[in-house]
Amino acid sequence: KNSNIKPIPINDIKIGIFRIILRYVYGGDVPPDSINNDTGSDLIEAANRLDVPGLKLAVEMTLVKSLTLTRASVADWLMFADAKDCPLLKEYVTSYIVARATDFMFMNSEWTKKLSDAPRLMHELMLEMSMRLNNDSRFDSTGRSMSVSELRTKLHEKGLDVDGSKTTLISRLQGSNKRQKTDRSSI
Repeated sequence: KNSNIKPIPINDIKIGIFRIILRYVYGGDVPPDSINNDTGSDLIEAANRLDVPGLKLAVEMTLVKSLTLTRASVADWLMFADAKDCPLLKEYVTSYIVARATDFMFMNSEWTKKLSDAPRLMHELMLEMSMRLNNDSRFDSTGRSMSVSELRTKLHEKGLDVDGSKTTLISRLQGSNKRQKTDRSSI
């Protein structure tokens, strides 16, 4: 035995969450029944912290399929998705809000108070509502109208990284398209 080996403490990650991370790292899977509203956010935080993007993406996808949004939780999930660069989750939460826009706009509730401290997110919501209500296609050439799943598929097909905010994904795809055009014109 090597007496110089010392354990490395990993603070701020619950043991159950760490077990799921180890299972993913060594086995490549995450049991879907282990992901719920509480563990999902903890897993995404830990995956970001430990730089395990595949786990983050898997958890994000599972959350989108199983997340129960309520008027009380929607602002928290939107801010979480934005802060942790989870564009699929953010798109899902945004769709929930946009589909209930009238209800939310006339509600004087906690969600409006929370989002009033996040003017950029409020701006994004208003832009999304406007685009959907008016079938506005001014952003088609930028990729903004593409879903996160579509962006990730195109990036994956090109062998590019699929993690990051929607803005990052769009930028990465546009950069790749510009490089392809440049490569073709130099031939």
